[in-house]
Amino acid sequence: MTGPEPAPYRLSDGERDEALESLRTAFQEGRLTVDEHEERSTAALHAVTGQDLVPLFGDLPPHLHPASLGASGARPGESAPAGGGEGPVDLAETGRSVEKKKKKKDDDNLPSVLGWGGFLLFVWGVPTFISGSVTAISIFLGFFCLMVVPGLITALARGRRRGGGRDEIAGG
Repeated sequence: MTGPEPAPYRLSDGERDEALESLRTAFQEGRLTVDEHEERSTAALHAVTGQDLVPLFGDLPPHLHPASLGASGARPGESAPAGGGEGPVDLAETGRSVEKKKKKKDDDNLPSVLGWGGFLLFVWGVPTFISGSVTAISIFLGFFCLMVVPGLITALARGRRRGGGRDEIAGG
């Protein structure tokens, strides 16, 4: 590594967090694979001195090095110096990989809401409607509308924001 060597003092929690943030940025830019990011993040969490971080950033550009390594480049989130480093990162490109990881989590919301709504309908709604009590039916419908309908609307809205309609949501 070029530049000044880190001092052999113990790292603070803030310096470890900064190193993790730099590794996260490198991962989001596609410079690290999932396994590399996981290994380096674990090593950064267990680092005792700044010298323990040196091998983690040796093959990454200087603008990604944490300040505890004596980096002279721009910090993550700041623009790179003119004429140095790479051009601007296309956030739409890096966002696609993150969106794919979140897609499964978002897709789990609709079946959960439908399951909860079905449970309420059969356990509480059917007996309520069979009893014929107007008060019980009113309470059930009010509760159902407050607890299930907002979740259902949110799940459907998320599906439409991703560009899908009813076909994509129903198809899984």
